Amino acid sequence: MRKRIHMLGAVLCLLVLAACGASPAKPAASDSASSTKLISIADPWARAAAMTGASASGATATSGAAMADSGGTSAAYLTITNSGSTADALLKAESDVANSVELHTMTMVDNVMKMTPVEKIDIPASGKAELKPGGFHVMLIGLRHDLKEGDVVKLTLTFQTAGKVEVEAPVRKP
Repeated sequence: MRKRIHMLGAVLCLLVLAACGASPAKPAASDSASSTKLISIADPWARAAAMTGASASGATATSGAAMADSGGTSAAYLTITNSGSTADALLKAESDVANSVELHTMTMVDNVMKMTPVEKIDIPASGKAELKPGGFHVMLIGLRHDLKEGDVVKLTLTFQTAGKVEVEAPVRKP
């Protein structure tokens, strides 16, 4: 009888430990990892640019930061595919090649191409968003060094659901 009571106590202790053992952070990390796999990046590249202070695209910027004379500007482009069943959004981009990195779009207003910062770039469920010249792009403002053909720009993209995704974008001539 005493042996059964000890065994029952041991089983109860194991059940309590098993119930308390899982931390709430682990499922979130696992969910984030699986969400990241739903986002894929294709054909990333950055525009070659010198530290001249002029806009690399030649467009007029409506953001004061985009025309800053400290280091010149460039842009990065890529295609984001969302294979998930829910929409996601690119919220920000970061890179150590520039003093500031912004999400932008280009629009034609009165026959003048204008760049405008955007808060996010939506990626529809089972769809894609193309960041390309003349449309959405990652603006690299205040370059810290020239971007020469063959260099690689490292970007960290932060998505609303998928979290952070690291990308290497080879530098190309426009």
